[in-house]
Amino acid sequence: MPQGIRAILFDAGNTLIFPQIDEVVPELTKLGYPATVEDFYAADRVGKQKLDAWLWPLLRSSNVPQKADYYYWKEYLQALVERVGVPREKQQEVGLRVGTTFSQIGIWSRVFPGTRACLERLRAKGFFLAVISNSLGLIEAQLQRVNLARYFEFIFDSHNIGIEKPHPEIFRMALARCGCAPSEAIFVGDLYSTDIGGAAGAGMRGVLLDWIGAYPDARVPRIESLRELDDALAALEGAVPA
Repeated sequence: MPQGIRAILFDAGNTLIFPQIDEVVPELTKLGYPATVEDFYAADRVGKQKLDAWLWPLLRSSNVPQKADYYYWKEYLQALVERVGVPREKQQEVGLRVGTTFSQIGIWSRVFPGTRACLERLRAKGFFLAVISNSLGLIEAQLQRVNLARYFEFIFDSHNIGIEKPHPEIFRMALARCGCAPSEAIFVGDLYSTDIGGAAGAGMRGVLLDWIGAYPDARVPRIESLRELDDALAALEGAVPA
């Protein structure tokens, strides 16, 4: 185990489990707007970048919003409907329809290769593993369905906790449950401001899972797969929270 790191906490959506985008694409195609998986990935990059432009200044001024996920999804869906050519007068309707599909927990069932091996390896090394997710009260059951819940000591769902990332309190609650200091814990997530910035607000260091290339200039350890997490942990040894 790397010296000093005792606990590794993970985001869930787009970090441990991913949406089956190929099942969402037909929602647009059958409405007459031919779409591809890459259209969704491109919209995801736009949504993340716009979220950061809005949220980072708030975090730096300690003006942490109670909710931030809505902003990401609003920008993501707006970028998507514009990209596939939905007329302005229909964009809200079509975006809501796609957003409703994403809100169905069953669509979040894709587990990338190497995820289970990574978690097995971390547990074998003695790390305390847990999850902090902005979700709708269903994330623990979904992680059980995809056979990932067994790797974690606890799973915090913002719906049940009553606090969402990036608010530092949900990270502090998780640290208390882990029984470790902020300097002894790492957070792994896919949203730079919400996950990494939120964790930093609680004194934690972070690893950014940037699997679609939204953050080429991130100033924290950045990985494209959980297979790279061991090297990122080694790079964080002795680092100061950013």
